Amino acid sequence: MSGRPKLIYFAERRSDMDRDAFRARWREHARLGMSMPRWRNIDRYVHCDAVELPALRMPVIPCDGVAAVWYRDEASRRKHIADRSAGPVLKRDELETFARPVREVAVLTGEHRIVPFGAERRKLFLRVRRNPQVGSAKFQAWWLDKVAPKVAKLLSETGPGCGYVQNHARPADDDAPEPLCDCVDEIASGEALRVDAFLAGPIREIAGFSDHVRDLAGIWTEETVLHPAAP
Repeated sequence: MSGRPKLIYFAERRSDMDRDAFRARWREHARLGMSMPRWRNIDRYVHCDAVELPALRMPVIPCDGVAAVWYRDEASRRKHIADRSAGPVLKRDELETFARPVREVAVLTGEHRIVPFGAERRKLFLRVRRNPQVGSAKFQAWWLDKVAPKVAKLLSETGPGCGYVQNHARPADDDAPEPLCDCVDEIASGEALRVDAFLAGPIREIAGFSDHVRDLAGIWTEETVLHPAAP
């Protein structure tokens, strides 16, 4: 697992914006955040804009994109959230950008890198929720042990540039509510139909799947790296 905490949020646009207007506004929100002194605590930041693909069987997450923010380390994350100077400005800007506050659609995670990412920018973000009778730690161990090798094998057969990361939810703070989900998988692949068929079929045949998994939903995206900026 990566030592860097990673925040993922599912961005929803305001109802008065179309997708293009939202994308531009979202980038403005990002520039504002990156201009703040507390941004020194951030190592990497990406926007993954939703793309529409026909004839997919995977239930779709109702959002317009996914953001991922990597903190430099846990101490940096705590410094970042403890810096209250940026809060009022960013919260006002959130209201002008999103349908809901980021905190309501975000999950703090730790990375498990299964297949290193290559050049492929098309990514599926797969939101995974466990059955409530299965404990969080037990579920995450099962998902890593049973699902990761199957997905890695699929990607090994789909050509270069693919990648796979499991982002396992972790508590944000001692008094934090239950996470939004138990895991967010990132699957980079240009073969959306093939990945979709696998998730709708063979993955559900893994022993114990119905006992462990309550639901899956996904969103296909295209990634843009905002920080660090390209040279």
